[in-house]
Amino acid sequence: MAAPHLAATLPPVDALRTWMEHFIDFMAAKSGMADALRVVLTDDSERLQTRTLLAEAIDHLLSSGEGRSAARPEVDAQDVLMALGGISLMAADEDQRELATRLIDLLLRGVVGS
Repeated sequence: MAAPHLAATLPPVDALRTWMEHFIDFMAAKSGMADALRVVLTDDSERLQTRTLLAEAIDHLLSSGEGRSAARPEVDAQDVLMALGGISLMAADEDQRELATRLIDLLLRGVVGS
């Protein structure tokens, strides 16, 4: 689901969580995506465009409306992307999906401060 749609239809934290869950599920569903994600997160020549698009989606969700910000002011979309990428890499195995959910919960507590 696209970040603008989620931001328009869900409360900010729910929109961010839903996007994160979909990101993890997408990565798990695509065989070989872990290697592609490593490139996006680490390879200077390949990462910039994709990483920018993903960070823009996260940034949109973090600041999804005046007075409705989901995140603490110091939270950076690039940092959230890197953390989410790490979660995705750790949970690439289907047996680790519960771990991904727990780590998303932990990440969200840091992002929203609750």
